[in-house]
Amino acid sequence: MDYSSDLNFIGGKVTRDGTLLLIESDILELEFNERPAMKHNWTIRIIKENMIKSVRLKNVPLVPTEVDMFSDGTILIVQVRCSKDGNDIERNARRYNPNGQLIEAFTLGDGIEHVQIDDKDTIWVSYFDEGIFGTSEWEYPMGSDGLIAYTIGGDKLWGASQYGIIDCYALNVVSTKEVYFYFYDESFLVYLNERKESARYRIEGDTVDQFVFDQKGLIAQTDIYTIKRFQIRNRTIVPKEKVQLIDENGKRIIGPVFMRGSYLYAYGKEAIYKVVF
Repeated sequence: MDYSSDLNFIGGKVTRDGTLLLIESDILELEFNERPAMKHNWTIRIIKENMIKSVRLKNVPLVPTEVDMFSDGTILIVQVRCSKDGNDIERNARRYNPNGQLIEAFTLGDGIEHVQIDDKDTIWVSYFDEGIFGTSEWEYPMGSDGLIAYTIGGDKLWGASQYGIIDCYALNVVSTKEVYFYFYDESFLVYLNERKESARYRIEGDTVDQFVFDQKGLIAQTDIYTIKRFQIRNRTIVPKEKVQLIDENGKRIIGPVFMRGSYLYAYGKEAIYKVVF
């Protein structure tokens, strides 16, 4: 679909039902580490079936780069870093109604890699190394398990402490019965069903940032410029070939890519492209 905006792209996410969410702002340069964070306005674009809805969030004391949507249409935005000074802890997650009104704010911890919501409104959060092992502020980090499932209000339900995660690079939450995560340092991709392991694969040759499965194997982004097809052999996933995303004129699509479930979106210069596997 044709798409352009007079605002600046900040981040994006595919929801569990294939809706694309974009975070946009009129800010040219973001100060991610400034504390306290300056209040700014943010626009959430909700793109589904060639329809676009915009939600304006005003005077938000966060710099959100993660966004997703609950089953009732309320929106979750999350700032990946979270400051802590003794008992004074930043609330880096905020839930808004479809009119842009704040419902609640809570804390999901520091060092967040990915945030995705499943069909039962469980919030899945994966963490990178500083969120797992802590910083000078976070002696006992919330993300020490590497991957955690929270309630809609931010209470912990489950953690992946048994996996010894150093960095949870990739997360793909299809539903509560189908959650995939890829972590270091074992380079395993794990499939969870109702928070219990159903399968485990070793990925060889590359680090994976996001991925989708198709009939032939796995398609994954390995860095900001590279997408590859991987082949599954028993319980091992190996790189096979690079994948080029092209538009209707055969030109390469250069821009952000978003993957989740069976959906892949590519955000080109003047259009957004969608593939369903």
